[in-house]
Amino acid sequence: MPSGACVIPYHGKRGTTWSVKYRDADGRQVKERLGSEAEGWNRRKADRELRHRLADVERKGWRKPRALTFKSYAETWFTEGEKRRRWRPTTVAQYRSVRERLEEAFGPMPLDAIRPRHVAAYIASTSARYGPATVGRDVSVLHAILRTAQREELVHANAAAAAERPKLPRRQWRILQPQEVGRVSRAFTDEQHRTVFWTLVLTGVRREELRRLRWRDVDLVESVLRVRDAKSDRGVRTIALAPSLAEMLWQHRRRSSFQGDDEFVFCHPTKGSPLIVDTYVEAFRAALAAAGITDHVRPFHDLRHASLTNGAAAGETPIALMTRAGHANMSTTQTYLHLAGVVFPDEAKRLEERLGAKVGTGVGTDLREPQGI
Repeated sequence: MPSGACVIPYHGKRGTTWSVKYRDADGRQVKERLGSEAEGWNRRKADRELRHRLADVERKGWRKPRALTFKSYAETWFTEGEKRRRWRPTTVAQYRSVRERLEEAFGPMPLDAIRPRHVAAYIASTSARYGPATVGRDVSVLHAILRTAQREELVHANAAAAAERPKLPRRQWRILQPQEVGRVSRAFTDEQHRTVFWTLVLTGVRREELRRLRWRDVDLVESVLRVRDAKSDRGVRTIALAPSLAEMLWQHRRRSSFQGDDEFVFCHPTKGSPLIVDTYVEAFRAALAAAGITDHVRPFHDLRHASLTNGAAAGETPIALMTRAGHANMSTTQTYLHLAGVVFPDEAKRLEERLGAKVGTGVGTDLREPQGI
């Protein structure tokens, strides 16, 4: 072991705290606090951590990071992230509030001084003021910041890696049943809003994907809708249009004053700007009430759930569902499917045919030799 490298125990009133001392690749002395006994640290673990530090110095030429506060590093992280990841305005606005809370708690702290206990204290204090989803989002952003800092060798460990996040309450989704969809559709008094409703129900596109649709994205000859301006690269996709929806969109274009390829499909009737969300939401709520539906149904996201769930119930294949939803994996798509109580008679019939089972009207069952198993 290099000269001067050692483990330093500090025995205080609250127990023993462990630190390590060593020199970096430039020969500068580094003294780093590891943690206390209450945090699971002991002599053996501290010795192992010191060996890891010395290996980093030897193999990677590790140097003591410049003094950085969390606030200064977070400012850089958010600025670069906005440009590199091309965050949408809504994402930037949401992250702005997250950033304010994180900087209020960790701002003046040295970046490499943040420990798991600090993160746990933040979760406890924030949970008293905000819901589980907000706290979980804050921790996710903090984790991402510290992960980047760790990759840049500014911190040795991600203090938020093992953070225990508050449990989200189980959500009870309310999606429209097939027989309700027609009633709601007929209750709309505005044709554009009715067409918006059917586009959401039959394609499952997201709210902002729908608002950014331009006529060049809708091919009424091939009956396809192309999502170009999506949430992610995976979200760029082509969706087949049902014949009824293609006809509805054609009639909508004929009525619109904005029919050019670069014009928005759903827009303000006189200005041509993207669909005003609040106006549609108001019309949707009125249609629900007129259809006798008093449950809370979200005007965009729940219709996306309804579209994918009913697609699965109608026999749409998993890969087709995943592609239509614009998801990177099926596990994400499954969170949108609410199939409890849904009956699949066609699948039952196909299973019967495959197994060669033919049930008669009597008590007996004619089981022929199964084919192709």
